Amino acid sequence: MPSNKNNASISRQWEVLKMIPSQGNGISVSDIHSKLTANGFDVTRRTVDRDLIDLSIPFPIYCNKEGNAQYWRWMEDKASDIPGVSVADAMMLQLVEGTLKTILPDTMLQGLKDRFALAKRKIDALDGSNSKGLLADKIAVVSPALPLTPPTTPAEHYEAVQQAMTEGRQLTAVYTAIHDQVQKEYQINPLGLVQRGHITYLVATVGDYSDQRLFALHRFNALTLTDTAIKIPDGFSLAQYINAGAMQFGSGKAIQFVARVNPHLAKILYEAPLAEDMQLTPAADGWFELSATVIDGWQLQWWILSHSLAIQVLSPPELRQAIVDKIRGAAALYAED
Repeated sequence: MPSNKNNASISRQWEVLKMIPSQGNGISVSDIHSKLTANGFDVTRRTVDRDLIDLSIPFPIYCNKEGNAQYWRWMEDKASDIPGVSVADAMMLQLVEGTLKTILPDTMLQGLKDRFALAKRKIDALDGSNSKGLLADKIAVVSPALPLTPPTTPAEHYEAVQQAMTEGRQLTAVYTAIHDQVQKEYQINPLGLVQRGHITYLVATVGDYSDQRLFALHRFNALTLTDTAIKIPDGFSLAQYINAGAMQFGSGKAIQFVARVNPHLAKILYEAPLAEDMQLTPAADGWFELSATVIDGWQLQWWILSHSLAIQVLSPPELRQAIVDKIRGAAALYAED
């Protein structure tokens, strides 16, 4: 089994190869040494010299001497696209992998697994001699919400949907809606895929109808690709569909939201505003008045209820009453007999 020292040497030399240009005069040993040091490799200039000489044997690179300076570059027409990632890229990929695993099923991550594995090998190759060593113990992802396990979706369902959208073909689908638990068959026109949290939705129309519907991908019982061309509603745009609030599972209308929030929630909103036009105005009692233009939907209500002790809805009246009803209903569940 290769030693950690050998792994670190290979990782360092791989970085050196990626730095060498295919055009111009080349890159100096000093610049290579500086970049390696910035990337966390504890290495001397003499070691860099040896690395370059060693690498020039199996790889078509050469030293272009100008006076006392030495510049390294690829030989003409011999440049190579060296695959790999930098230390910084590897760290970011580890964070991306941790984030995606909390919202995407494993079948959707197959195409990225090689890239994630490359990042892991990069980090694992950094031994204790590297000032950025032991990075695996310094990178973690924590979900801000309750970490639900993504539902399982057969890989063939993803493949059928992707092929249908790529080739512009309809799908015959058997689907079980969450509200009635009855399997129904549809002829659907796939218009787009949307990831919302840990659920993947297919935006589609059914048959000859033009109204867009949402289908949770994991609730399909069967998907069969047909030879019939899809029918796209005139002027349909997935971006406009989302911007109109369709994924909020509500009216989709923009409303002027006004509420009172406590100081702690106000600090959170200062850092992550609820909307571009959000305003927070201090009140005499230490709380803040919040106003913002938001989309009316379930997501807004879930957000309000998650901060129920820190927020008081003032308007619109319909939203205020909806929140009051939900809080009273929740309180009734815990009322003593």
